Amino acid sequence: MVKKLVFFRCDGSLQIGTGHVMRCICLAIALQKKGYDCIFVTNTEAYEIIDKLKSFPRLNPQDFFTKKPQSDLLVIDNYSLDINYEKNFKNSAKKILVIDDLADREHFCDILIDQNLGTKIEDYKNLVNENCKILVGSEYCILREEFSNLRPQAEQKRKLTKQIKKILINFGGNDLDNHCLKALDMVEKSNFSGDIDVVLGFNPLHLSSISDFAKKSKNKINIHYNANMAQMILDADLAIAAGGTSTWERLCLLLPTYLIKIADNQDKIFSILGSNIGFGEFFELVNNNYQKEINNIKNIIDGNGVNRLLDLL
Repeated sequence: MVKKLVFFRCDGSLQIGTGHVMRCICLAIALQKKGYDCIFVTNTEAYEIIDKLKSFPRLNPQDFFTKKPQSDLLVIDNYSLDINYEKNFKNSAKKILVIDDLADREHFCDILIDQNLGTKIEDYKNLVNENCKILVGSEYCILREEFSNLRPQAEQKRKLTKQIKKILINFGGNDLDNHCLKALDMVEKSNFSGDIDVVLGFNPLHLSSISDFAKKSKNKINIHYNANMAQMILDADLAIAAGGTSTWERLCLLLPTYLIKIADNQDKIFSILGSNIGFGEFFELVNNNYQKEINNIKNIIDGNGVNRLLDLL
């Protein structure tokens, strides 16, 4: 039996982050279990900073574009690519799947996914070819199975939570502007008293400043690297984080979050889930109405987006 072949065209770096690559890895792992061979077409830096990527063969993006090898599926998750790139593979890829979040450029593909809240099919109607199947909304959110597997445990834990005792702070694979330290300062100035887990990215540029802060804090601050994020999210009662792709992981495990927008492509998520009040007020609000907050977010994501996509493919 000949295995089906899938190429993933995505990039990651300290500047653009790792979210595109991580959700492609999630889909690749699910496809591998269905018998597909998966190859990543990505930049060198992504391989250097994302350990999970080393489990897959890699092709240089320029070589891939030049040779255009035959495939059963080409997945493209890259803000810098559009219809002008995608059309080049109409004769080499049996199907083209584009993952987008912006609805700001034209695409040529068989399937388009935008997992953002608030996105409508109409947002892409004039941006894709006529026969493209458009899938929008959080029901198609691409998450690793460890998050969906922990969903029942998270539901039980949140039901029993009466008070916020542990806060998770995380700003993805890179935190060039040291938002972790800013978040720690916000917590310190609030009425919170308890444990804080700080998860640093692939290149912890600001480790020394965060370590110095931890030594003087009134709270117990634990600093983590290469953490098991599913377990960290489950263990926390509240988070301070960016509005990137990790938002869906926290929503799946029903973790209330104070969002901080750190990039323009997070506007849509922030407009729906963000808050204009300060962290201190947010903490008091959630701490006093914890079960109400859980009810507000419990139906946004169920963790089965990958299975829905696999059924379609």
